Amino acid sequence: MLFYPSKMIAWLLIPAGVLMIVYTKKIVDFTGAIAFAEKVFGVGGTYPFIKIAGIVLIFVAYSWIFGGMQPFLHRTLGAFFGG
Repeated sequence: MLFYPSKMIAWLLIPAGVLMIVYTKKIVDFTGAIAFAEKVFGVGGTYPFIKIAGIVLIFVAYSWIFGGMQPFLHRTLGAFFGG
């Protein structure tokens, strides 16, 4: 079996996304409010922003693991890197 370090990183991103969703309050207490999220989502918008970021992180990690990310990156950024 081949060792793929990039897939190991993706496997670590899934628990990171789950932790972002579960510990949103502690993250906000540590980092403070995010001005962009407060402007877009209204007062208290940092909380849903961090939860959405956690969900997106999990989705991107699964796409990376199962090969859905590579065709997307090739189609979108491939022209910039000679692909």
